[in-house]
Amino acid sequence: MSNLDYTVSSGNVYDDIGLDDSAEMKVKAQAVMILSKAIVDSGMTQAEVAAVLGIDQPKISKILRGQFRSLSLDKIFSYLTALDKDINITVSDKSEDIPHTHMHFA
Repeated sequence: MSNLDYTVSSGNVYDDIGLDDSAEMKVKAQAVMILSKAIVDSGMTQAEVAAVLGIDQPKISKILRGQFRSLSLDKIFSYLTALDKDINITVSDKSEDIPHTHMHFA
């Protein structure tokens, strides 16, 4: 077996690859994961979901393929509420063992 050279992740892939907006991208990625699950769990077709959200079907396809960089967090939250999801945001002092940003899936 050979020795492999590797780098341990910081826990934020966007930070690891050097993006300036890495914290925002991590939160958006987590929100899009919840949105994608809500879309799939809805049982609706992409066209039906698009009609509910007021966008076109190709945009739904892009979201489900992880292409969300152009979406604001506000827009993602509006899509979630349109799909009957509640959003709760909690701000607290950082604990040493918890990352700065995290989301809970309910």
